[in-house]
Amino acid sequence: MDSNINDFPIQNAIKENNINLAKQLILENPKNLYIKDLDDRTPLHWAVSINNTELVKFIIDLKPEVNIDEYVDLSGWSPLHISSSLGNIEILNLFMNMSNPPDINSKTNLGITPLHLSISKNHLSYVRTLINEYGANYKIKDKKGYTPLIRASSIGSIPIVQELLAQKNISVNATDNDGWTSLHHALAEGHGDCAVYLVEKGGVDFNLTNNEDLKPIQVSVDEKVAKYFKDHVDYKIKEIE
Repeated sequence: MDSNINDFPIQNAIKENNINLAKQLILENPKNLYIKDLDDRTPLHWAVSINNTELVKFIIDLKPEVNIDEYVDLSGWSPLHISSSLGNIEILNLFMNMSNPPDINSKTNLGITPLHLSISKNHLSYVRTLINEYGANYKIKDKKGYTPLIRASSIGSIPIVQELLAQKNISVNATDNDGWTSLHHALAEGHGDCAVYLVEKGGVDFNLTNNEDLKPIQVSVDEKVAKYFKDHVDYKIKEIE
């Protein structure tokens, strides 16, 4: 007989924010603590999703030895990935202090790490904690070839770009699967100030071309951004026409 939504009362209670009921059901049915619903999400996934730190602690305290990397949903997201998307450092610390802490560089089905996710959502403090406290790898590419620096540049976050550029041996001119550098992405998304920062502080090469033989300035979102970049970069930009 196929499963249906009524087969997952713990998950349903959490999604409805009925925390007392969820705790009661967990204590009555501890074997169901890590059972997966139709989306392959466990009660811990949902506790993280509603950003309830206290409930997350309640769940992991019952089985602190569990390897949460083994519990991923249909998209390959573990509870750590959800936490990283939300930027909840308290939950991150709870996970990393488990007796069997998760892999800080674990990947989703799309090759996305917790660092990628926290950067995409502009969670600066979380990013710093991942890198400086837990040693997250800031060079990993996802399946599109995006590095953390490329993701930070695409959202125009100078503070996160600054944090990444401060790391040892970071490849400032790394390219994605289409040959785009972080500078291509910054200009294409209209982040002229971030693009200038990448060149002046990061030493990113503004003459590198992508797979279509286009330089970063040539993929600028509009002429205003291109002009801003030309006017503020303290280098002689070669004529590209």
